[in-house]
Amino acid sequence: MTLEQLSASLKEYEVYCYRIAYYFLEQESAAMAAAQGALLELGEDRRFFQQSSEERRTRAKQAAMKHALRSYADAIAE
Repeated sequence: MTLEQLSASLKEYEVYCYRIAYYFLEQESAAMAAAQGALLELGEDRRFFQQSSEERRTRAKQAAMKHALRSYADAIAE
């Protein structure tokens, strides 16, 4: 896959990750940061791009939830 194809594949999950993160955090900037973290994680995982669309969606949801909850825990710890 070329860099453009990888980018396009991740772009499909950008809004999805943001919505999940926003659901948990209810704060735009924190949700954006969590979604970015999730997308970076997905982009580094070559297996993600070989999965079916259903599996990619599930994996994107897991990554977004993980990063949102980590952000929430960090905010509480401060």
